[in-house]
Amino acid sequence: MLANLYLHWLDSTWEKKAFGKRPHDAHIVRYADDFVILCSKRPEFYLDQAKKVLDRLGLTLNAKKTRIVNAMKEPFDFLGHRFAVQPSKVTGELKTFYYPTPKAMKSVKQKIRDVVRKGQHWDWPTLVKEKVNPILRGWGNYFKTGNSRKHFLSIANYTIWTLCIMLRKKHKKRGKGWRDHPPSWFYDYHGLFKLYSLSVTGDEGSRYARPVPS
Repeated sequence: MLANLYLHWLDSTWEKKAFGKRPHDAHIVRYADDFVILCSKRPEFYLDQAKKVLDRLGLTLNAKKTRIVNAMKEPFDFLGHRFAVQPSKVTGELKTFYYPTPKAMKSVKQKIRDVVRKGQHWDWPTLVKEKVNPILRGWGNYFKTGNSRKHFLSIANYTIWTLCIMLRKKHKKRGKGWRDHPPSWFYDYHGLFKLYSLSVTGDEGSRYARPVPS
């Protein structure tokens, strides 16, 4: 709340000076106290403009997180997403793709691992439907609009692998447990949430469920 109250002045200044319109075309995208400035020229100038507003508010930029990036040459992370400009495998044209950052992947794996370890002695429906599924559903809904299909499959496989290890240890069985507990055993018989079902394929219009202006 405090970040929105303070940084409302940054938004207002940007709008007042028409930085988001031509000839500037410097667009600020902000959520609470995290923001990026998207521009095709003079990044130092627009960064300096943002610093001036923050200085007047008695605020300073995070030195570790603040940097100028040429998105055509290297990706950048924002709000748990990694944004990268890459050639489309279909058309070959350069497009902006975004997907979960390595940090976001590591974080959700840690949550799954922790809840499974703590739930070794819980009944199975409670563990799967009340503990594991909410993590997968919440994480998946946040990242589903991006190009996250491979990442979703990775997390889904990791979840099954973690559950298999838990069952193997609980019942003192050898092996990894794939034969006794294939993916269908978790999904069809025990209601494990199908994370990959949230990933959207197709054009941008279908991904966002609304028309995308050309």
